[in-house]
Amino acid sequence: YLGKVTGTGGNVFENLEIRDITDEEIKNFDRPKQGLDWGYYPDPTAFVRLQYNPSKMIIYIYEEVKRIKTGNEELIEILKEYKDTQTIADNAEEKSIAFFRQNGYNIRACVKGAGSVDFGLKWLASRAKIVIDRKRCPETAKEFESYEYLKDKDGNFISGYPDKDNHFIDAVRYALNDEVMMSKSAVKKVRY
Repeated sequence: YLGKVTGTGGNVFENLEIRDITDEEIKNFDRPKQGLDWGYYPDPTAFVRLQYNPSKMIIYIYEEVKRIKTGNEELIEILKEYKDTQTIADNAEEKSIAFFRQNGYNIRACVKGAGSVDFGLKWLASRAKIVIDRKRCPETAKEFESYEYLKDKDGNFISGYPDKDNHFIDAVRYALNDEVMMSKSAVKKVRY
């Protein structure tokens, strides 16, 4: 950047565009998607709202909510403005999903399977752009910018993804679960 070396060369997401997403742009988003990664402490609960343009393969991430040490009773109040739009949540907490549903939320569990995390991360990294508004989504921007491949004992990058500092990345994967899983199904049908 400006002639100076930045980063380590192991960034997973080289397709980031960090910029303001205007109110005008958001007003024209017609299919918002929402994802929720459950947490408590030290891991946060991470919620994101985004728009995906499949024809241009661009993801626009424009809202986030981060909470630590926050129970479900408080979360349903914090997130109530989002309750009518379907949220896809981590399927690890069936009781939490049921509680949100009982409180009028349009929420369901994500679909996971063998290799779905790796496939989802590769799918995100293969989009034309992931546009993130840093002012509106500072935690999401930070995670995507700093997420790197695993390293071996000698410090060399290897194929694989760390399972840390990725709560908002996971929430984005969940929000786009239908697109990712459709893509994965299509890949399985291709014969070589």
